[in-house]
Amino acid sequence: MKRYKGYMTLEASLLMPMVICILALLIYFTYYLYGRCIISEDSYILAFRATISDKGGSPYDPEGYVFEKASDVAGKKYFGSEKPQFVPETNGKDVRVVGKSGTRHRAMGRYFLKPSGSWGFEAAGRATKRQYTRHIRILTRLSDLGRELTDLGE
Repeated sequence: MKRYKGYMTLEASLLMPMVICILALLIYFTYYLYGRCIISEDSYILAFRATISDKGGSPYDPEGYVFEKASDVAGKKYFGSEKPQFVPETNGKDVRVVGKSGTRHRAMGRYFLKPSGSWGFEAAGRATKRQYTRHIRILTRLSDLGRELTDLGE
């Protein structure tokens, strides 16, 4: 077998940029998955909190609550992604919050395998307005009545 000088240099000059590019793409994929999970969680949190929000006698306004609290809930945890936008929708007692965002790709410059544009993602959370204290009181009362009926039967 004949060995050529510069074989290792040629291999390294072709292989190492590809390895670095693949590692950068894996990092972008993790940013995408992380952002998708976080936006799903934040959408549900906003929907749930909008259903239980009660501002001391003011009318029930879940959309106003979502617009007011969206930046507080989102915070600074969306690194590697754009700031999310949350859009509330109400239908009777149901509140649905749709969150949208996307990842950023600025680190790779003009490299030939750089992803074009940004990868957008969205998620929705839904919650229903219920009177939890009323439900708990009813269940407590029913269990008390059941206990009384079983005590009468003995």
